[in-house]
Amino acid sequence: MKNIAVILAGGSGQRCGFDKLFSPTENGEIVISQTLKIFQNCPKIDEIILVASTSNLIQAEEFKNNFQKIKKVITGGAERFFSLEKALKFLQTENKDARIIVHNGANPNLKNDELLAGLEFSREKKSVIFGFMMIDSCKQIFHGKIIKSLNRAEIFQAQTPQISTLETFSQACNFFNQKENNQKNPPQDEAELLQLINEEIFIFQCSNSNSKITTAEDFTKFSWEKKSNITKLLPNNLRLGVGEDSHRFTDTKNFPGKNLIIGGVIFPNEKYCWQANSDGDLILHALCNAILSGVGEPTFDTFASKMCRNGITNSAEYLAKSLSIAQQKFPKFSLQNCIISLEGFRPKISPVHNEIISSLAKLLNISQEKIGLTYTTGENLTDFGKGLGMHCLVEILVEV
Repeated sequence: MKNIAVILAGGSGQRCGFDKLFSPTENGEIVISQTLKIFQNCPKIDEIILVASTSNLIQAEEFKNNFQKIKKVITGGAERFFSLEKALKFLQTENKDARIIVHNGANPNLKNDELLAGLEFSREKKSVIFGFMMIDSCKQIFHGKIIKSLNRAEIFQAQTPQISTLETFSQACNFFNQKENNQKNPPQDEAELLQLINEEIFIFQCSNSNSKITTAEDFTKFSWEKKSNITKLLPNNLRLGVGEDSHRFTDTKNFPGKNLIIGGVIFPNEKYCWQANSDGDLILHALCNAILSGVGEPTFDTFASKMCRNGITNSAEYLAKSLSIAQQKFPKFSLQNCIISLEGFRPKISPVHNEIISSLAKLLNISQEKIGLTYTTGENLTDFGKGLGMHCLVEILVEV
């Protein structure tokens, strides 16, 4: 199946106050050129359709000289939907079987490896949207007042690319055009368009650096020149820490009286537990290593093994020891942010999400808002995805 990128660059830039697409980023290259380069250099992209505004049509045509994959430059419509529709109508003449990758011209920081991974993902799932989970607390408001706190674990920040087949996109466009008063409320993005025909849309989580430039302030949100080394952007008193841990499951018959524990929370009704000498709490183990790596100390096993042999099997004790080591080395040590990612087919984490967050907040002595917890089943691709065990990755930001 041919992969055709449709780059939407027909906006007016009203919210930015100037023509953002033809403005330079910090590396001196204009935004739309940096975006086009991503797709030009991607070996899986066969063609590019560039949708430009009337005022920038001549400049857009000149991009053909530097980006050989540009098949056609099309004048955009008044709204995003109508720009996409014009591109689809052009493609229908000779591309009956094609995958369409719709991307904002103002998203110039998409990573090449994530584009390739997302394209591979769309081969199986067909309709896919790029984006990332919300990390800040979210509120629903009405008339300037907060009426409800929202669960950030259920909020996905939509970005681009947004991918589906030409046939599916065209079917959704035709359905929209058959609706009454359709010109008044066109879909805001391709996912909303596909929802009109009840298309199943899967998310592909990308880096949050892949954010759309909307306002003038967004030009300073990321440093394109330094994005490959985030530690250079950190003040001297801030440090990053990373920790991982994995454990296999075993039948509780092999360890009588032992419970499955994750993040300090007991799963009392499971017939399996961790295959480990301690309680096997892999979140706490990964946290130990993240804390110790953040302050330049070796793995927690240097003291945990001895503690375990002495009968101390509660992983909360190992975590307390790790925090103590960090605070002894840096008296002003404090944990600023903690991101936890779990991979495993079982057990289901969602029902106890809030309980785990609450438990970790108490153990770390920080507010719950500073903790992020995500999880994936693993799609049967690894031993974790097959339900044989679980893997945990922890990333933290600490102040010293």
